[in-house]
Amino acid sequence: MILVDTHTHIFGEQFQTDLAPVVERAVKVGVQWMLLPNIESSTIGMVSDACAQHPQLKPMWGLHPCHVLANWREELDTIYPMFDQFPAAAVGEIGLDLYWSKEFIEEQKQALTVQLGWALEKSIPVSLHTREATREAIDLVKPFAAQGIRGVFHCFSGTEDEAREIIAMGFFLGVGGSITYKKNSLRDFISRIPLDHIVLETDAPYLPPVPYRGKRNEPAYLQEVVYGLSDLYEISPARIAEITTANAVSLFDLESH
Repeated sequence: MILVDTHTHIFGEQFQTDLAPVVERAVKVGVQWMLLPNIESSTIGMVSDACAQHPQLKPMWGLHPCHVLANWREELDTIYPMFDQFPAAAVGEIGLDLYWSKEFIEEQKQALTVQLGWALEKSIPVSLHTREATREAIDLVKPFAAQGIRGVFHCFSGTEDEAREIIAMGFFLGVGGSITYKKNSLRDFISRIPLDHIVLETDAPYLPPVPYRGKRNEPAYLQEVVYGLSDLYEISPARIAEITTANAVSLFDLESH
């Protein structure tokens, strides 16, 4: 199988001492590309260094909604030049988050709007964080989708109706380890969503799949997501891998990077 981990934080502190073997394990099970979503200005160096050391890693540049504070404009001014310094697979991780705090929600919306504009300008996709804000994100993104922006609703956790609205905009659903959790509502309808609108991710070190719950997640565990989807769609793991990898390669233009 050839796989793409479309969203993984292996540049972070939990991987500072063993990034090389983590990448090696991923490559060994077929993970050919791993996309790293920047968080804020302080993580630019970590993302850049990781990608420079390992050709399988590709950066995404953006400001995570949980890090949108009063100084968000200065943060964006620091992040934006990175698109010229280190070409990105996408603008990310961007979006809205109503789970942790609603204090800066208006600033989150403004920052997201600016960064969606970056994606239009650069003709690259977006990786969207929409925790407890799927409806709000759809409404904000829709006018940009009408202008041609594409991307992923990372770690999708919305309803079936929202999923169908997202794919109707030409966007993809990012599916990770939580699909292997018995209490995940996504399991109830995911097989009714066409596979040509699904991409895979780990969100490592978070959301490790069964049988690795309680451990640090890593890209090598992406194969467990493949097996989980294989059971739900009732088709072979090889076919799951083939379709989702083709989706990711096309969306993020990986073969030209």
